[in-house]
Amino acid sequence: MIYLLDTSVLIDLMRHKGPAEDFIASHIGEELTTSAICEAELNEGIYRENENNIPKRLDEKKKLFEPFSQIISFDSKQAEIAGQIRADLSLKGSLIGDIDILIAAAAISQNATLVTKNTKHFQKIPGLQLLSI
Repeated sequence: MIYLLDTSVLIDLMRHKGPAEDFIASHIGEELTTSAICEAELNEGIYRENENNIPKRLDEKKKLFEPFSQIISFDSKQAEIAGQIRADLSLKGSLIGDIDILIAAAAISQNATLVTKNTKHFQKIPGLQLLSI
């Protein structure tokens, strides 16, 4: 099984919070990945910090990503899936944030389970395999 870690989980891993670390410990040997979109969100948080902390945080992020089999780049397949999701949610009147749509598209394109703390928005997306921690 492939698990795509959402930004909320990545942040908790950087902060050494229990549930995220417990998830990783209980899924050793399984394929863990994330999306370049999540990496961009994580980078945004890092660059919002005090200028003196940025190099340390970037190094922590690099170490955090080492066990990942890959970082999923955004591609045309995901763009098509994201467009379908956005259109569907818009027609239903339950649109969510574009970043969440792009992350969901990455997970769907890889047939991955999205691991997140933010199920409120993601649960609106049909076909998305979701795991809340």
